Amino acid sequence: MPAHPRIPNPHEGALQLFAYDLRELGEGKASVTWIAEHEETTVSKAALYAALSGTRLPKRETVSTLLRWWAGDPTVEDRELDEYYSEPVWSWINRLPRDHEGRRLADQWRARYQRLARDVVGKRRVGPRAARVDIAVPPEQQDFIKELKDLIGKTGLEDELWLLLGSFSFRVERYLGGESIPTDESCWALTERLASFVPSLDRLDVARRLMLSAEVARAARVRDRRIAREGRTA
Repeated sequence: MPAHPRIPNPHEGALQLFAYDLRELGEGKASVTWIAEHEETTVSKAALYAALSGTRLPKRETVSTLLRWWAGDPTVEDRELDEYYSEPVWSWINRLPRDHEGRRLADQWRARYQRLARDVVGKRRVGPRAARVDIAVPPEQQDFIKELKDLIGKTGLEDELWLLLGSFSFRVERYLGGESIPTDESCWALTERLASFVPSLDRLDVARRLMLSAEVARAARVRDRRIAREGRTA
């Protein structure tokens, strides 16, 4: 591993520990310089090195790029799915063979990164909280809910959510009721569960559409809350 990034101290918090462990994962594997210069890499070398220093939260594209070479193996990916490479960020995981160890490892790292991101963002928001406002479910979130309902309907178990989803059904009921929006991690988990009942579902395509739809829905809620607050203070 090149010595460019500052060596993080794993005892100085979750961000430093994440960078330290990521650095360890890359020992003896493709170098950062080689990855940065690869034709498929869209992240700068500086960003890749910064992710290994633990000084700030790296973008998910950066973490995914490193993991693609250090946890996965691009040489065995299913190239028939190349059109999905750039979006979503983690689509390369599903391009790996079903029995590839990189799938499990990458999923673990993805979940760990998402937890870290939530913790870091949460700490940044410590301070006076914005005024709470009530908003209607935005049209974009309604579109997400419809898409999710349609997918559940394909199983024929829309009236038996517990049978279909087990304990996950409580969260799904909140999604369907417009009370919350799933994370990328939850979209993947939901897709896998639905696909186990409907084998013909294209897991990658379904997860991709759900994540994009959920992302748009979250942005719409942020927009509508901002508009509501501005109206309240006007």
